[in-house]
Amino acid sequence: MVSKAIASLSNEDLTYLEKLLGQEFAQLNERKQQFKTKNGWVPKDNSQKVLRLLNAVRAQKHLTNMDKW
Repeated sequence: MVSKAIASLSNEDLTYLEKLLGQEFAQLNERKQQFKTKNGWVPKDNSQKVLRLLNAVRAQKHLTNMDKW
């Protein structure tokens, strides 16, 4: 179930959110790779959480672009 606040976001808002989350995801992965190269192991991070949020924004964007009956 989508809240009214999220459902009321425009396509531009969702695109901007998608862009921000994509940048954050890329930064997290870059930092994780640098840490792994330097230290030989990978710490826990929030990349999976950011990925879930990114997928949710994309799904909402897809729903808003679908034709209504």
